[in-house]
Amino acid sequence: MTQILYKYRTLTDFQRFMDIIVNKRLYAAHYKDLNDPMEGQYYYKDGILNNSIREKLYTDKNQLKILSLSKEKNNLLMWSHYSDGERGIAIGVKINDNIYDVTDVLYDGLHEVDRENYINLSARGILSHKLSVWNYEKEVRVFVENEKFINVDIHEIILGSRIDHNLENLLRQIVREIDPNIRLIKRTRN
Repeated sequence: MTQILYKYRTLTDFQRFMDIIVNKRLYAAHYKDLNDPMEGQYYYKDGILNNSIREKLYTDKNQLKILSLSKEKNNLLMWSHYSDGERGIAIGVKINDNIYDVTDVLYDGLHEVDRENYINLSARGILSHKLSVWNYEKEVRVFVENEKFINVDIHEIILGSRIDHNLENLLRQIVREIDPNIRLIKRTRN
């Protein structure tokens, strides 16, 4: 198991939240469904990239699903962007890296593909590089092929500082009933 990683979420889709807690799994998305408009793009600097390599990269990228997590549990931008302005939650999970491909994202720009050193994992390489403007996310990606969910071990749920009081009480009851070992923490603003 790796370190605790965080999934920031709104609570607008309560059914999805219940699925996460009851089934102990998180959804893995297709790269085109992620929010970075440059996702899946790559750089090739010399000549023309062979059509067979381009087709292979396209096929490989389309077979992958990605779960995006963060190493950060108290990042204000993450709370603002992904947790409805601190009205949502951050779920602290561990991923079994003996089962799943867990990779830190590198914020060094678009991945460069080279015709001479192309390897089968290039699609993962392409999807593991992002522009530096995203480095605040401290992202870790979990890759799977042809699966929709990643099994997780839920350790904690951090409630946003602006979560509705009644919803907070409901979440505390639900989590206590489903798995009393999950720690519930209320985020406070600094």
